[in-house]
Amino acid sequence: MITTETSTTILKRKLLLGITFVAGLTLGVLAVLAVQHFVPQQDHATQGIAQGEVARTETASSHSLSSANTTDVGRFEQIFDDPSPAEQSKALYNAFSQNSEKELKQWWIQSQKIERASHRNIAQHVILQSLTAIDPQEALRSLDDASMLQRDAFSRTIFAEWAELHLDDAIKAAAKLAGAQRSVALEAILESRDDLAEDKHRAIAVRLEREETYHKFFSDAKALQSTADPRESWDILLTDNVDDLLQMETLAIVADTWQGKIGFEILSKIYRSEFKDPWIKRQLTATIVQGDPAIALEYAQGVPEEHEQSYLSHVIVEEWARTDPLAALAATSAFEPSSLVADLQEEIADVWARTNPYELIENIELISQSSRLSPLERAFSYIAREDPLGAIESLNALETPVGNTSPILLKIVDEWSTLQPEAATDWVLKNVDPENKQLRQSLLKEVLTSLTRQDPRKAFEIALAQPTIAFSFGLEAQVIFQLSLDGNIDLAISLLPRVRHRSQAHAYGHIARAMVKKGRTFEALELGSGLEGWEQQSYYEDVVQAWAGADPTGLYASLKDLPTSAAQTRAVSALYFNNDINPVFTNDQLEQAKSLLNPEDAAQIRTGSIKVKRSVPK
Repeated sequence: MITTETSTTILKRKLLLGITFVAGLTLGVLAVLAVQHFVPQQDHATQGIAQGEVARTETASSHSLSSANTTDVGRFEQIFDDPSPAEQSKALYNAFSQNSEKELKQWWIQSQKIERASHRNIAQHVILQSLTAIDPQEALRSLDDASMLQRDAFSRTIFAEWAELHLDDAIKAAAKLAGAQRSVALEAILESRDDLAEDKHRAIAVRLEREETYHKFFSDAKALQSTADPRESWDILLTDNVDDLLQMETLAIVADTWQGKIGFEILSKIYRSEFKDPWIKRQLTATIVQGDPAIALEYAQGVPEEHEQSYLSHVIVEEWARTDPLAALAATSAFEPSSLVADLQEEIADVWARTNPYELIENIELISQSSRLSPLERAFSYIAREDPLGAIESLNALETPVGNTSPILLKIVDEWSTLQPEAATDWVLKNVDPENKQLRQSLLKEVLTSLTRQDPRKAFEIALAQPTIAFSFGLEAQVIFQLSLDGNIDLAISLLPRVRHRSQAHAYGHIARAMVKKGRTFEALELGSGLEGWEQQSYYEDVVQAWAGADPTGLYASLKDLPTSAAQTRAVSALYFNNDINPVFTNDQLEQAKSLLNPEDAAQIRTGSIKVKRSVPK
């Protein structure tokens, strides 16, 4: 498939928001264009003459908006009194046909004051088309005053008119546009100049460096011309030389048409289609099921293939939960096979937690007890972003049993500390019972992470004031870890003398890894010179392991400079270990490194007796 210049993430977001609406609109537009392209040119020309006659008749009978010397937004009202958009457009075309460039520019300014969006849109399209007939460059400059959502549509209007009047000038102007704007201009030119031969269309696309747009345009037109046989249209879209992501709107139109013939069996057709991006399959499925999720779920229940059934039912309930989670829950309670029920209900609850967290909490008893914790964590997290104290109060008032609520409280405090670290820390210190040591330390570990970024010295003092608990390090090690992670290494080093002995090795290890990452390896080695015994051995192991991963050639060159024989042995072991994962050295080079060690240690490496500790920050 051809790679699009437009950002895939942006395109996905736009399609996700607009695919259902745009699909219907695009069907009408592209169907007309397809007919225009494949209808004989003589018929097309006759059609144009007839339209011209109508336009001249209408012009003769219309009321021109230029009849007064001033422009006034109120004067649009007489046009929009007619309830028919078609008649409104005709009247505007006829009225503006008598306007000068200056008058049209004034009407463009006035049109921005039209309150009703649909009326404003109709008026502005007509003004731009009329202005393009006089000065297309000025019409293009007018887009600077248009909203971002309207610019593509307005650009199509301008370039469609411009291509009819002065094709070469329109192409030159389109070539000056960047990114997606140039593609939009090309599409408008191709749509407008359907009287040109196909090789001419392709030449224009090549000139604008948008050959992919050309392929998409004609593939879409061909597919929509074949909608009497949706299967054929589907095959056209899947086998063309166009990124399927760019054809999402057309795929949705064809899928909708196909559904009209075979019902929800279309879901299986989508599922079994080969898409490079799984998001396409997911979104097309979601678009189809939105029409009637209850019937869609009945269909999914009857699908014999296990993986397909699971996939379809999960997408269906996720979409259904956005609009009616209670109905979705009720429907899944009798779903067969029953082995899927718990997962489907948890999917519904997770969506419900995002869309209406308070309602989910009120109805949590409808969710099986084993599936309640995850959606409740999500729901309370969303509430905590706006009202953390309210979230805590709601948690305390939760009547339905969910077992241990500590994980939920942890989520609330974590969200709170991200936005207000001091307030969250103060609440934990004042409200969590010191006797509940495990919960208090877990909560403080969360809040101190955020507080360290805002006020590291205060965070360190609070950490030192907390007792250590069994099988755990002091919280000051967490502060040191966060400082090291954030690159505030020198402050972390200055606080090391105050770290309690039980947490020193842990704190030193955090700093060692951060220093190596910053290229300060020899400083890191020097930092460990004051440690003794197993603590120093563990520290050097952290340094050389991090060094072997970050800069293996540098470590190899520095083996003779390592401070102890034990550090050398650990370094060679680390080089061997990392070379298995990411080969950098030859066997001869590794043997040369091993020759620096005493025979006993070298033999241990040969037999694999020495195991390199893989340090993971806690």
